[in-house]
This record gives sequence, structure tokens and C-alpha cells, in this order.
Amino acid sequence: MLYLILIPLLISAILIPLLKERKRLSWLVALSATLVSFLLSIFFFILYFNKNVIESYNWFSFGGLSFSLSFIGNNLTIFMALLVSFISIMVLLFAGAYIKKEKQARFYSEMSFFIFSMLGLVLSNSLLLFFIFWEFVGITSYLLIGFWYDREGPAVSSKKALLITRVGDLSFLTAIIIIFSSIKTFSISTLLVSIYSMPTTVIILTGSLFTIAALSKAAQFPFYTWLIDAMEGPTPVSSLLHSATMVAAGAYLLVRLLPLISAAGLQNLIVILGFVTAFIGALLGLRERHLKKILAYSTIESLAFMFIAIGTLNAGGAIFYLFTHAVFKSMLFVISGALALTFGTYDLYELSKNKLGGIWLTIPSFIGFASISAIPPFMSFFAHSALTYNFNIFENIAFIFVAFLTALFSFRAFFVIFRIKATKGIKKEFNLLFPIILLSIISTIGGIFLFFFKDIITIEYSFDIFSFIALASTLFGVFVSYEFFYLKKGQSFVSKMNSLGSKLANYRYEKFIIAVGNAISDLGFYFGKFDFMFSNAMSRAAESTFVLSSKTREIENGDSFRYITAVIIGLTVIILVAVVFVW
Repeated sequence: MLYLILIPLLISAILIPLLKERKRLSWLVALSATLVSFLLSIFFFILYFNKNVIESYNWFSFGGLSFSLSFIGNNLTIFMALLVSFISIMVLLFAGAYIKKEKQARFYSEMSFFIFSMLGLVLSNSLLLFFIFWEFVGITSYLLIGFWYDREGPAVSSKKALLITRVGDLSFLTAIIIIFSSIKTFSISTLLVSIYSMPTTVIILTGSLFTIAALSKAAQFPFYTWLIDAMEGPTPVSSLLHSATMVAAGAYLLVRLLPLISAAGLQNLIVILGFVTAFIGALLGLRERHLKKILAYSTIESLAFMFIAIGTLNAGGAIFYLFTHAVFKSMLFVISGALALTFGTYDLYELSKNKLGGIWLTIPSFIGFASISAIPPFMSFFAHSALTYNFNIFENIAFIFVAFLTALFSFRAFFVIFRIKATKGIKKEFNLLFPIILLSIISTIGGIFLFFFKDIITIEYSFDIFSFIALASTLFGVFVSYEFFYLKKGQSFVSKMNSLGSKLANYRYEKFIIAVGNAISDLGFYFGKFDFMFSNAMSRAAESTFVLSSKTREIENGDSFRYITAVIIGLTVIILVAVVFVW
């Protein structure tokens, strides 16, 4: 398994010093390395199928404790490695067309390191190693979002993503320190079998900290705002972040630690936060006109669905939905990038002026937005049947309402873009068309995979009455979206929904975060002044000591006559003092 992880890392290290501006070659090398990782993932998936193989390599020892680099190969971890490497291939193919004019060696080096980090994360069996790769993902996403560092938008957005996710990183680090102090190991496997031997307070505290870490990384309420601004980065980066990689790492963490989350009793809280996030994502997406940001709100909502499934202890449903989301969301980002390459904009209403159409654009776009909405026969409909398997009646009712909003805001984008009779299509390049076509096919027929998924991961599904009520709610959302945004009816209702979305947007917590940041900055300013005064005083004292020592050095010159004279004078003074004050 180590080779599967190391190949993208080695390529990343080679690309910077050797390839420099050899654009085509850097792309081919990065793509080839990821393809090798994908083939190795297939090999290990077959080799470790229905097994639980742990590979450990000695790292270092300290105080009688040994630390190892530990990886685990089982159905879940190798399947995730397959998914990460496959989606990465699709994104790198697309990047070959999108990044033609940029400094590609640096871009593909950072992309390769990002892929290495995600592969390491999904295969880690050590909390410490998981955290290291978690941090690698964070810092590489910062570099990729801010790839155009000379522009204000990407530079600010990358810093925002880094700072907001630091909250989760600190929570993660605190949790693993507490666990290590309790059971003296970082092993995830050991943790899962030792949960009930840990104190209840430790279980609740660490479970809560891991949940905060996952919410932060997955851009869930109240941490969701960084993901929208991250759309300032290159579209291939957006596709990779939103599909099977960075943001999904939060949901994947909770799936791996689900027994701990269950023992901590956090299920209901996770479900509530999931529904709140899904509701906010759908409403804010309804007022957005930037296509990539609409897809970002859709990602926030889709991740919320995964968290809801996790909250109902339905790990299989969460992972299967993660799989379907990775496929259709990466396809939609490729489509958005192709539109931007062809027409130079992501604005829905500007795009609609170009009278877009063509079989290579319209059909995949419909498949993508129908997949967001979980309309059959697309695979996300089957994913919803597994996602909602453990729902109670209240969760089902809430989900039905969210399904309506999802269809309403996602098909808004489709109907606005394709409202005018089509006369133009996207550029017909292999790098654009192949990922779109392949991902469209998988999105269309991949639902049948649900019936075989139980052989990989334990999963249950049910096509009950609530499934069809949710489908009816979705179709009603599509109808309302058609009436409002294609036929341009009911504009007063649209205005009210936009107003509600605007109010939600205004209640974003950045102002609070900025105020806290300013307070800390002011406190730091006064500490800085004190530090300056203290440092200045110490410098003056040091200077005085130096001057005094330079003078005293003149006395210690090795002249024996001077030493004898000093002794005689000293004795005389002592005798005089004794005579005056003692006698």
C-alpha cells in the first residue's frame, strides 16, 4: 500500500526542480502517476477484498513508546483509494485543457501532492498519521485555491479556507492527545476496540472534538462560508476539492470513528446540524448566479446529507452517497469549466445570452442537475434510498422539504442557462469531452451498483412510501423551477426567496470572527508594546552590564603590584570600619 501512496509524492517532488515550464510533459507525468496509483488501487482491492490487513513501519521511539507509520487495507479504505485516484484522473484530464497558459509545473506538483495526501489519509490506521495527512490536505488546498496568488480574490480566499479549517485542526489535535493520554496508542483499530474501557468524559470530549474537526473540513454549519470563497481557485481545483477528496474527508473521518461518535451520544446533534446546513445551502444556492458557487452550495448540501446518514449510524449509506456525489459533482465542475473556457464567464445570465446547447452540453448538464436532485434512473436516486434507510418520521418530513428546495435551486441553473433556443456548444476537446461523457454514463447507470455494494460495505436500502413522496417533492421542485425560471412566472415568489437567502447570507458569522480577530489583534498590539518596552529595558541593562564589565576588565590586567595595592587598601578600609563602628 505504501507504493500506492508514495508514487504521487515522488512525482510531486520531481516536477518542481526538473520540469519547470515544460507544460505538456508535467501534465503527462502527473496524469501517468495518478493512473499508476489507480491501477495499484485495483490490485490491492482484489488482494485485500474482505480482509483487514495492517501494514506498519517503525517510525521512532520515545520514552519506551514506539511510534509507527500504520496503514490499513480493507474494503472501505481501498475503495476510497480507488475513488480518489479515479476522480483525480478525470480532473487531471480536464486540467490539461484548462491550465494551458499557466505555470503548470507548480500546479501539477501541488495537485500530485494533494492526491498523495488524500490517498495517505484514507489508508491511515494511525490517528497521528491521519492528522499529518489531514494537515497536508489543508496546506495543499491553501496553495491550490490561491494558485493565482497575484489576484486579491484567490489570495484572500485561500487564507480564509486555511484559517477557518484551523479550528477543526486544533480540535483534531486536541482529541488525539487526549486519546493517547488515555489508552497510550494512536491506532484507530485499537481505539475502536477500547472505547468502552475509556472514561465517559473522555469519550464525549473526544467525540465532540472529532465532530468539530469533521464539520470544519466538510464546510458544514457554522463553518460553511470558506467553501464558497474557495471557488476563486482554478476550476480543476474546485472539482477535486468538492468531489471525493478534501471536503469529503470530514465525513470519512466520522465514518471511520462511528463507534466513538455513537458512544459519545452525538447522533442527534449531527442530524440537526446536517438538516440546518442542507436548508441553508439550498436557500443560498437559490439566490446565487455564479455557476461554480451554485455547485459549491450543492456540495455543502450533499455533505450535509452524508452527515445526516452518519447521525443515523448509517455508514454504508453515507459512503455510497459520497461515491455518487463524487461522480456527478466532478462532472458538473468539468462542464462549468468548459463553459468558462468557451464563453469566458460563470454567470448564469451571461451564459444564457450565448444560447447554449448541443448534445455534448445539454444532456450531461441535465444528467448532472438531475443527479443533484436524485431523479431516477440516475444513481443518486438509489443513493437516497440507502441514505434515508434509518430515518424516523420527523427526519423523513424534513428530508422531503429539503428535496423540494434542492430540485428548485439546482434546476434553476439548468433552466436559466438553457432558456433561450440553442445555437452554440462548448469546445469539442478530448480533455473536456472524455471526462464529461464517462462520468455522465456512470451517473446514469451506476445506480445498479447499489445492489452489489453490500459485498463491499455493509449497507441497507429501502424504496418505501417516503422515498416516493420525496421523489414527488423533487419533481414538484423541478416543475416550480421550470415555471419560475424557464417560463419566468411567479417573480414575486422568487424575489421573496432571494430576500430570504440574502438575509441568511447577511447572518454569516464572518463579522463575529472578524471582531474576535480584531480583539485578539488589539490584545496582541498591547502585548507587543509591553514586549517592546521589556525588550528595550533588557537591552539597556545588557548595555550597562557590558560597559561595567569593560571597565572592570581594565582592573584585571595581571599586574601583581596593582593586586597587592588593592588588597592593602581593602584591609585598611575594613580595619577603619571595625574601629569606628565596633569599638
